[in-house]
Amino acid sequence: MTDDERLRTIAFRAVDALKEIIRDEAISEDELHAAAAFLNRVGVAGVFPSLLDIAFAMTIMDRVREGVPGTRANLEGPEYRPGAPERIDGCLFDRDPGPDAVLLNLTGRVTEAYTSAPIAGAELDWWQADEYGGYDRTGYHLRGITRSGADGRYEILTLLPMDYDEHDGDPVGELLESMGRLRYRAAHIHLKARVDGVPRLTTQLFRGDSPYLDLDYVVGAVSDDLILTFQQGPARDGHRTCHATFDLALPPGASD
Repeated sequence: MTDDERLRTIAFRAVDALKEIIRDEAISEDELHAAAAFLNRVGVAGVFPSLLDIAFAMTIMDRVREGVPGTRANLEGPEYRPGAPERIDGCLFDRDPGPDAVLLNLTGRVTEAYTSAPIAGAELDWWQADEYGGYDRTGYHLRGITRSGADGRYEILTLLPMDYDEHDGDPVGELLESMGRLRYRAAHIHLKARVDGVPRLTTQLFRGDSPYLDLDYVVGAVSDDLILTFQQGPARDGHRTCHATFDLALPPGASD
């Protein structure tokens, strides 16, 4: 099938599916025009990618990875920035955390999904929101690259991210509110794993005590196998601390 034939097939199927909804829900011409006006505003606001990701991206990821073992893939999201510094000591801080921050020591092991063999030197590219739910968009605070050791083990020092309210004041947020849904993302840590420069996994690790695990607006993003559970640790530099473990099993040849 050529690209043009594929496009025609998908377009006709999408139109047929929408026609069925229009008939079943008795959608009026005024409602159709209102939908068109809304989509125009989505385009002007530049949030069409977010709208599609919210509804469909996890379906695509799960389909691509169906039957393939290993850690579940998840969205890259809009906050990834290439060029993060290598953190030899595993510490992701570029500045002192706020007084309410809870420090997190995250450890685990990187292995091959099919054989469970440890992967030495795996490049782990981390980024996350801070204790207030904000990302550093000018520097590399809470961003950085670490590598697994000879036994496949890794360790980072970061903090517990906060849930954050996104799409406030844009058309996607309006749609979520109209549907009776919240605009919150459950607190999470982003991760890309590369081996010998080859992307093997992009995923998100979710904070197990987030009140939004069942309310995250990205359809299908949160799953039990990506949730971190914590053990409380001793105070450090005036901050509460905790520890979590998460093992990464990388599928061969998987890409972003």
